This record gives sequence, C-alpha cells and structure tokens, in this order.
Amino acid sequence: MGSLLLSSLFLLTFLLGRIRQLGSSRLSRFIPSMVFFRVSIAAALLSRGLAAAGLEGDVVNWIAVVAKTGLYVAFVELALDVIWALVVRLSPRGMAPPRILKDLALVAAALVVVAAELNSQGLLTTVGSAAVLGGLAFIVGPGSATQISNISAALAVQVERQYEVGDWVEIAGELGRVDNISWNSTYLYDDIDDRYVIVPNSLIDHTKTINYSRPSSSHYRLEVEVGIPLDMPPGHAIQVLRSVLTSHGEVINKRRNAVVIRSIDHDSVNYVLKFFVADFAARNKIRTEIFSSVWYAIERAGYSLPHTMVDLRTEQSRRQSQIKRKVEDQERSFNALRMIELFSSLSDDEITSIVCNDRLVGFGPGEMVVKKGEVGGSMFVIMEGSCSVLIADPSDEVAMMEVAQLQSGTIFGEISALTDAPRTASIKAIGHVLLQEISQRQIEAVFLNNQTAMAAFAKAMAAREAGLKNITVEEKKTFEMGLVERMTQTFSKLMNS
Repeated sequence: MGSLLLSSLFLLTFLLGRIRQLGSSRLSRFIPSMVFFRVSIAAALLSRGLAAAGLEGDVVNWIAVVAKTGLYVAFVELALDVIWALVVRLSPRGMAPPRILKDLALVAAALVVVAAELNSQGLLTTVGSAAVLGGLAFIVGPGSATQISNISAALAVQVERQYEVGDWVEIAGELGRVDNISWNSTYLYDDIDDRYVIVPNSLIDHTKTINYSRPSSSHYRLEVEVGIPLDMPPGHAIQVLRSVLTSHGEVINKRRNAVVIRSIDHDSVNYVLKFFVADFAARNKIRTEIFSSVWYAIERAGYSLPHTMVDLRTEQSRRQSQIKRKVEDQERSFNALRMIELFSSLSDDEITSIVCNDRLVGFGPGEMVVKKGEVGGSMFVIMEGSCSVLIADPSDEVAMMEVAQLQSGTIFGEISALTDAPRTASIKAIGHVLLQEISQRQIEAVFLNNQTAMAAFAKAMAAREAGLKNITVEEKKTFEMGLVERMTQTFSKLMNS
C-alpha cells in the first residue's frame, strides 16, 4: 500500500510540474520545480524495493538518507518559492530582486540541509564531506572557471538589470527576445528564423550588448538607409522621405522622426530614416513597407532610385523607348476614361488632353493615396490594383475601418477636386496600385469653355449619387444644380489664381 501511495505521489509531481510550467493557475507560482520531490520519492521507492528483496547495508542506508534529504530540500525550495513570490509582489514596480539570487539561496540552503542531515546520521565524515563537495562540484560542473564566469556574469546581468526576460536584445551579433536567463546561458528567441540562440553568460563580459527595450519597451527605434539620386535636391529629398514616415500607420512619435544624410557616393546621396515603432517583432515588415513607400514616393517625384547597370543602348534608342512607353500608357488611360460614364460627355480630344497633360502615379501596399479632411486638387482613376476606403472607427478614436474596396476602372476624389471640398474618406492602396491622376487644372481646361460638358458631368455625378444614397428626384436635382455652381466657383478661382 505504501509503495502504491509513493507511486501515485511520483506521478502527481509530473502533473504539478506541468501546471507550474504552464502557469495556468494563480497558485502555479507557489509550486516548486518538483525535482527534489521526485528524487526523494524515487529514493524511497528504491529503498523499499531493496528492503523487500532482503538487502541491507550502507548502500540501503545511503539511499534512505537521500530520500529524507531530498524531501527536506524540496520543502526548503517550496518555502523559498513562497518567500520569493511575496518579495516580488511587495517590491516596487521594476525593482524586484534578480531571480538568480533565489537560485543561489536554494543551492546554499540545500548544502546546509545535506550537511545537517549527514551530521545527524553520523555520516559527516571524510566520505560525507566528499559527498557534499562532490555535489558542489556537480553544480559547478567541469570547466569550473568558465562555469564560475557564467554564474558571475548572470548575477551581474540581473543585479545591474542589463536586460530581463521579455527584452529585445542583441548579444554578440545575435538578435532576439530574452526567453530565459540561467546560470550558464541566456536564451534568445529569434522570431525571424524561428529558433533559439543560446549565448554563454561569460560572453556578455567580452562583447557589446544592445538592449532595444530600454529605456522604454513602449517604443523601439528603427533605421532604414536609402540611396537617392544625386540630381534630387536634398531639401526636396528630405521632404519626400519625411512624408513617407509621417504617412505610415505603424510609425509612432512622429515628431521624433529624423532624416539625415549619412554619406555621398558616386551615384547617390545616402539618407538614413530614423523612426519609432510600438511592435519590435514587426520590424522587418515595417522596414519593407518603408522601402516600398520610398520607391513609389521617389518615382512620383519624377526621379528614379540609383542603380548600377550597363546600358548598351544609344541615347536615341533609349529616348525612343521612353516615348513609346509613354504613348502606350496614354492609350491605356484614354481607353479607361472613355469607358467611364462620367466622361461620356467629353470628346476624344478633351480626354486626350487630360491623359497627355496629367500623369500616371503609383502607390505601394499600405500607402495612403488621399486622407480624410484634406482638400484635394486631383481626382483619380484606378488603372491597376485596388484601394480600400477608410473612415474613422466609431469605437476607436485613432483606428480606421474599411467600408468599401475600389477596383480597377473606379474613379474617386472627384467631389473634392471639382468643388474644393474636404475629402470625406481616406483611400489606401491594398497592393501595387497604378492611378491616372486628373488635376483641377485639366478639368478646368476642359469645362471652362464647355458648359454643356460641365452640366452633363454634374448630371452623371448626381445620378451616381442617387444610386449610392437612394435620394429622391428632387434631392438629385438640387445636388446637380449645387454641384454646377460649386464647380463654376472653383474653376473661376483657379483661373484668377
């Protein structure tokens, strides 16, 4: 019966150990590691088995001592866990003592308990002393100098609070989140490659450690270096790069954004974009989006990122190729506008004038094309890709919610462009998006001397508005007349500016 009870208790230690590991209960912090309980129970079962077999002698006695000593040490560990939990709870925030002190206290207490038990059994002789010293040697392990160096480094790390579990650190060129700090090593989880990196604590004394979670774990500094063509004025380049940082949704503390020149090469000026994010784990995703947005922003500004290549074409053939590509783009834009009902009142020459004098602009994934509240000077037609229509989330003052998606061939931003009214929603690129921009100036050039076309345009827009909002015939007529009036005022203002 006793053996059955001991076996049940042995199995119970594994269950309690699992509960401690998962931390699923408030009481889990008070559950010891169960190692010493298992040693004690295993030794007791072995002692009973040897006794049942009729074996006696020093070996059996020593096993009994191990069972009793293991039980004492287990209760000491339990007491230390309770005391430690209370100390951590009562300590000021961020001032809890390092956990390694508890581990060292357990080692010291265990050695005292072992020595006391051996002495009470009259076994603290040369053999007993050797056993205690052997236990200490086992703890220190082979290569005692290295082991001691690891322990002292771990103690220094935790006492000085160089980093803690959960911090993002870079040690000896290895970047990861601190998962555990043991006597020997610091365990880093590399989220990019999904692996653990084990760094010996002794290495910390001889290498540079960067803690990205200090002084604050609420924001992290990232950097992106890009090369900008030499012919782009630095003032313009810095303005464009700052706008990229300002418009990115995951960049925080935008007032602390910085764009600085790092160096100048034979074909580029190298700028560094410095910014803060809230989620360090998303750093690669955000860096990729920043690079992408910089490429599109530079292209929209009329420049190309520098690249080293050998072009065997003549200047004439290169110019001809550019002209051919531009003509093809204009033909594509013309065909797209011709198919849109709003432009049905315009002649081929008027549409040609628009596509020849305005430009195709590209936006990368996640870039804001227009922002709610802005006064827009252009409308857009989606040539490639799709966009998301965003408005303020009623449940969150900061967040935006998607209310619709715009596909290829859709026109947006026309009300703001035609009437100087603020944008009623934000438009964000879902993936790569190519847009035909139609500026106020081109609209003015078409409509100013073509009142018939203006009235037809307003009528088509009123019809679309009626379909979207299910307004009455009278409301539709009022909208149409008001739109013509506002368009006339806008174009008159443009003409006089």
